[in-house]
Amino acid sequence: MFSRGWKLRLLAGMIFGLAPGWADPALTTIQDTLYKANGAPFGGFVLIEWQSFQAADSSNIATSNVTVPIVNGILYVQLVPNVSGSSYAVRYVSDGKIQFEEIWVVPASPTTLGLRDVRASVSSSSGGTTTPPGGDTQVQESSVVGLLSDLAMRPQRGAGYAPSYAAYIDAAGLIEAVGGNGTDCVRVNGTSGPCGSSGTGPGFVDGETPAGLVNGSNAVFTLANPPSPAASLALYRNGVLQQQNADYAVAGNVITFAPASLPLSGDTLLAIYRLANPGNPTGQAGGALSGYYPNPTLAASAILDVNVAAAAGIEEYKLALNYPTHSNVNDPTANQKAAMAGTAGSPSGANPFVTAADSRLSDSRAPLGHSLLGAAHSDTVAASPTRGDLILGQGTSPVLWARLPLGAANRCLMSNGADAVWNTCLYTAFPAGSIPFVDSNGSLAQNSAQLSWDNGNRKLSVGNSAGSATLYLWDSQASNGVTNLVVRAGQGQGTTPLERWLDGSANELARVDPDGRVLGPSFHAATSATRAAWEDAGSATDPSSRSDGDAWYNTAALARKTAEGGAVHTAVQVLCSSSAAATSSATLTTLGTCTIPAGFLQAGDRADIRFDYSHEGTTSGFTLEVHWGGTTLVSRSAAAGETAAGGRAEAGIDASGAHWRVESWGATLAFAASAGSASDSLAAPLTISFLGRMAGSTSETVTLRNLTVVRYPAQQNP
Repeated sequence: MFSRGWKLRLLAGMIFGLAPGWADPALTTIQDTLYKANGAPFGGFVLIEWQSFQAADSSNIATSNVTVPIVNGILYVQLVPNVSGSSYAVRYVSDGKIQFEEIWVVPASPTTLGLRDVRASVSSSSGGTTTPPGGDTQVQESSVVGLLSDLAMRPQRGAGYAPSYAAYIDAAGLIEAVGGNGTDCVRVNGTSGPCGSSGTGPGFVDGETPAGLVNGSNAVFTLANPPSPAASLALYRNGVLQQQNADYAVAGNVITFAPASLPLSGDTLLAIYRLANPGNPTGQAGGALSGYYPNPTLAASAILDVNVAAAAGIEEYKLALNYPTHSNVNDPTANQKAAMAGTAGSPSGANPFVTAADSRLSDSRAPLGHSLLGAAHSDTVAASPTRGDLILGQGTSPVLWARLPLGAANRCLMSNGADAVWNTCLYTAFPAGSIPFVDSNGSLAQNSAQLSWDNGNRKLSVGNSAGSATLYLWDSQASNGVTNLVVRAGQGQGTTPLERWLDGSANELARVDPDGRVLGPSFHAATSATRAAWEDAGSATDPSSRSDGDAWYNTAALARKTAEGGAVHTAVQVLCSSSAAATSSATLTTLGTCTIPAGFLQAGDRADIRFDYSHEGTTSGFTLEVHWGGTTLVSRSAAAGETAAGGRAEAGIDASGAHWRVESWGATLAFAASAGSASDSLAAPLTISFLGRMAGSTSETVTLRNLTVVRYPAQQNP
């Protein structure tokens, strides 16, 4: 029999023993930063409340609440995702009162969500409590006070309602769709029709190309219609908007460019502008009218045999000489009519319609020869023209034809404001910044696209017109892109630099000396993965003229050299330096190598070899060896208790090979030294090998910890 207390303890043990096996419900993380309207971080806390619901994983969530602090505006909380009908009621509390309330619906999400991802609704609060939304409880519409009357006030769909159409409200207050074409315009009364058919509002012209030659010298272009108003004109040159009254001016339908903004050959012009009220005719007139609306003119021969009112300002007898259909007050006489008809008549005061130029009359006088500028003409100044002279109207009262002799060579004919005169040639039709030159035909020309001067910013562009630097040189040979820049020393150059770079105070920053040497306070370059920042092709011999601080590469010695104290010094070269490998084999094993290229070591060089081994274990001895090609420099065996050993070897190089000496020792291994010669050929690649082995079968290891091979190139100084 078991006591009642023992049974309770057994039951509790079963319950709490099983508890760790239950899975916790999944949580969604919500994190965001809140600010006040003045930009300060929101500070306070949120009170989150909920009614019981069953989560998607069947976890039972009991009715409760949680308070989450908001510090420096940061809100962070983890909640069980809501299921259908459930939600969280959230109150934001700051400065001792509820600031606002909102409803959260939290979806399941493996990533962190922000407030906008969970916020379902927001409302202001005066500090009262808000009952958290419940579960799936439904409320009848009739149970909500005023809901039915409010719904009845909302507009309803009519029989003509259709999606994807503009909507209007009909006389019954129903929402209907506006019919019509997709390009029609909708009016406020719900009707539709072609846009602009009402005769109100402006018309528009898009993408018109103004008429006129685009050649770098023409400044006048015309539009099909005058812009109305003129300020509505948007004129683009190569896609760049031009400024009205700065780059160009417009008068009616005529555009006049400023000299500095003339369109060049190959440029494109595009005009967009507004027209007058399209209720009136616009554009070019036709039929009996010519010109452009709204101010067209009568077309030639448009008025034929019609009755023209006196108010028109047109004399009747000019129109109806043979049609006496109106008053005879201004009609010509019978003689005049006959003369106009070509039947009879002679010029006289009574017959003004026949003149001495009439083809029916003749002048029996024989023509007499006379000088062009002679007394036979009352409007000339007597003179004898010669080859090259010009005949010009000169003088003021009266203006008479006169002789202007040919000017001197290379003089240009121009106006002085009153007369045409020969003067110094001035070319003002070139674009601003263009530089005149004599072309292949011997004519003065310009090409501002490839040779220009920015006088305001003091910038010269050669080969282009970019003007992005004080001197901008483009490729001189377009076929291959070659740009040659040559600075030639003058015959009296002497020690004067070829080029100098100065700061704003005219202090020298750098220069190129007449011998080609570049001087500057420093040179900066960056080595990349594909090339070195500094490259010296080198020479087989050292420079004969050198100064302390000079540095160069000697291709014969395969070494870099410098000059200090009046002597030449070679740079030491690290050929190899690295850690290697370990072995537990009882067979001699290569643990590291350093291969020297063929012909690299030369007579007079010295090679310095250093090596360090370690022993991992205490029960087995080990052996280390260093080979110079096929020659063994050192072979040492150490006892089981030895922990480390190493040494160094040096090899002096001469024509017959290498002469070496070596030293080795260990923590307990006795110091040993030896010397010898190696006849391995240096004309072929030479490998320095570092080997090791254990004394017998074992799991212990001998490790080559480091190998270093350094070359000291040969150098002779007097």
